[in-house]
Amino acid sequence: MLDKEVAVAQAAGESLCVAFVDIDHFKRINDTHGHAAGDRVLKVVAETLSRISDARCHVARHGGEEFAVLFRALSPEKAWDRLDYAREELAERRLVNRSTDMPFGRITFSGGIADIFAYTGKSKALRAADEALYAAKQSGRNQILLAGSSTPPLLDAA
Repeated sequence: MLDKEVAVAQAAGESLCVAFVDIDHFKRINDTHGHAAGDRVLKVVAETLSRISDARCHVARHGGEEFAVLFRALSPEKAWDRLDYAREELAERRLVNRSTDMPFGRITFSGGIADIFAYTGKSKALRAADEALYAAKQSGRNQILLAGSSTPPLLDAA
């Protein structure tokens, strides 16, 4: 999918951003509520992210509690707007474990976004998005950071 989107974006002269999203405190959800409930949370996050997708935005599970999102023809700032909308929507929901009626608490995620074409090679862009995700986690979670931005968490993480 990534190679195809890179080729399409290059041919059309469009931008392409990649984001990595990781559910905050997911291990605690699994440990407290069980893996079936954790699977339900994964589905809710996937559904929330899918609402920001369209023909130029693709969402895929990247492994564990992590998702990857490709944003074609959007600047990093516009990609941030769209992803942050999903983050806020999810954080406002109040989910309850159906089998125990116990609330999950607030479900949030952190994310990192990189402009693929701002780096010399896809692997460097993917690493930059992953590092931005890590910086978002390290600086308090429940936020989206742009790779290479001048925000203090990214400067400190370098």
